[in-house]
Amino acid sequence: MDPKPIAVDNDSTDEPEVKDAQDGVTQYDETLAPTPAQNRRLLMKTDLVVLPCAVISMTLAFLDKNALGFAAIFGLRQDANLKGQEYSWLGSVFYFGYLAMEFPALWLITKVPTGKYIGTCLILWGAAICLMSACHNFAGLATIRVLLGIFEAALLPCMLVLNSTWYRREEQPLRTALWHNTFAGVFGGILSYAIGNIKGSLSTWKYIFIIYGAVTILTGFVVLFALPDSPQTAWFFTEEERKRVVVRLAENQTGVDTKKRFDSRQIIEALKDPKCWCVWACGIGYAIANAGITNFNPLIIAGYGFSQTKTVLMATPQAAVAMVAGAALTTISLFVQNLRCLFWIASALIGLAGAVMVHTLDVNLQRDASLAGVYIMGFYNVPWVFMLSLNSSNTAGATKKSFMGVTVAVCYAVGNIIGPQLFLSRQAPRYPLGISAMMFAFSLMAVSGLAYYLLCVAENKRRNSKYGVPEDMLQAGLEQEKEDKTDWENKAFRYTY
Repeated sequence: MDPKPIAVDNDSTDEPEVKDAQDGVTQYDETLAPTPAQNRRLLMKTDLVVLPCAVISMTLAFLDKNALGFAAIFGLRQDANLKGQEYSWLGSVFYFGYLAMEFPALWLITKVPTGKYIGTCLILWGAAICLMSACHNFAGLATIRVLLGIFEAALLPCMLVLNSTWYRREEQPLRTALWHNTFAGVFGGILSYAIGNIKGSLSTWKYIFIIYGAVTILTGFVVLFALPDSPQTAWFFTEEERKRVVVRLAENQTGVDTKKRFDSRQIIEALKDPKCWCVWACGIGYAIANAGITNFNPLIIAGYGFSQTKTVLMATPQAAVAMVAGAALTTISLFVQNLRCLFWIASALIGLAGAVMVHTLDVNLQRDASLAGVYIMGFYNVPWVFMLSLNSSNTAGATKKSFMGVTVAVCYAVGNIIGPQLFLSRQAPRYPLGISAMMFAFSLMAVSGLAYYLLCVAENKRRNSKYGVPEDMLQAGLEQEKEDKTDWENKAFRYTY
């Protein structure tokens, strides 16, 4: 049930709250600020409901995308008579649908309740995954892959909105690492190994799609009813907690109302903001690396001479590296402020070192070292996690936040369209051109991280010099909730890095 705003009475001792009759926005007084104990309770309640919905949804998205690579190991290419670059195109066409849906998603995110949107998308793409098992040729597989891209397009932008509307800045990196996780890479390998031992009437790769799809559909119905649309309407908060959670999040100065009016000026501002271009550059770099790892990692590892079932198991350490590195570094950033750009840059350089090892080492003479390079490339996910969390922390204005979420997803789609085409079938299983592209991708992520850091530091210094160091971040956040200012417009805003 939505909380009922109460008009303020200056003589009253009750906790004050004002409803602005002009625009219907509720303005909360800072006396509603939660105590440390209340804050922990609000965070715990959020983590018990919102975080599992986000983590499971994104894990299924990655699992469904990774399913193509594991299906290829178990005979998909042979049964569907895929020739030449057709398998690579199956990796790319998903993102044509994804890309086509992003800008309609920008409008829908501001109009459709977030929880309902995510749940519906899960159900639809789960059904599409199941249909993959009924395909017998490239045309059928490609058609379903395009539909998958359409249904999944809104998920990443919605997650970025969830991040900034439910969590404080310092809480966002760890939560981002948890929902944008590599659990799917670990579980996918283990599940595919288990599914590979099923002795049924269908080909093994078909069971992969059927089982993954069925779980996704079931999860979609759970999310549809469990995930609230905003903190102000959360079913698991009491009326008082709904008021306090708005104040708890006010210091972000990014707002918690996801359904403000569409403001084209905020889009123009984003296009002029050099930090946004750093975010987009990192997004494309990450996506190129992701395309190689998601679609070709099992095939690269199979080239080391492992059997089908052992290949899917040998693919899991890379995902484990990504999972542990992401969790460890984001946990550190929770306790030590302004390390996110440093970890963004450092992890990109570590991933680059892994790609160089794979590209240069002789597989026959130095197989273990080359395989270690494959696993070290698991750091590819860490720059992306820190970039996403910084984007959530440093972007204010409802339309600007939605636009950045959508355009990051567009960059993700573009990179994932380009990436598979650089892995040429005639170069299997070493794929020298594809690995070179991943070296470029890691370099792009590192350079964009450095540029983002320098821009944030310089802008904070300029604002402190011109306007002074802001003293009342809470009041500035409460005003932001009413006025929907962007980070450029709000002179009290300071960028985290």
